[in-house]
Amino acid sequence: MNHIDTEDLVLLDAGPKGLGAFAARRFQRGETVLVFRGQELDPREIADFTHTIQVDLDRFLGASGGVDDYVNHSCDPSCILRMPVSELELVARRPIAPGEEITFDYSTCLLFEPPLDSCACGAPACRGRVVTFWDLAPAVRRRYRRLDAVPGFILRGR
Repeated sequence: MNHIDTEDLVLLDAGPKGLGAFAARRFQRGETVLVFRGQELDPREIADFTHTIQVDLDRFLGASGGVDDYVNHSCDPSCILRMPVSELELVARRPIAPGEEITFDYSTCLLFEPPLDSCACGAPACRGRVVTFWDLAPAVRRRYRRLDAVPGFILRGR
């Protein structure tokens, strides 16, 4: 897979969420929006889980220093996470307009990480907090599974 140019995304103020990644151009449904570039870490090495993503039962992807560190959570995300063999990428769940925030549902890749006490996504169907995948409502879990947005380690980890 080719590197996704960061000129396709810009960092902007996302209100109560702080900085966020926003589309600088239109993305089509199914198009790769970005590839996460952080280094794999053992959870015992992590003091602060901010800017980390769980990628396996005992592995996390740390901060890269790039725009991928600023992709915020949404209970109604613009993107879904995909984990092809060697990369972790965000794929547009639907068409994304220029200026729209790039988000994914953190719950789709949370198995052990402590849930976040509150959610600031602002979506009409906001759940109010970010929980692990298995704590999502069954209908939400089924929808994400149909979208192929749940990494294999989450499904094996129950």
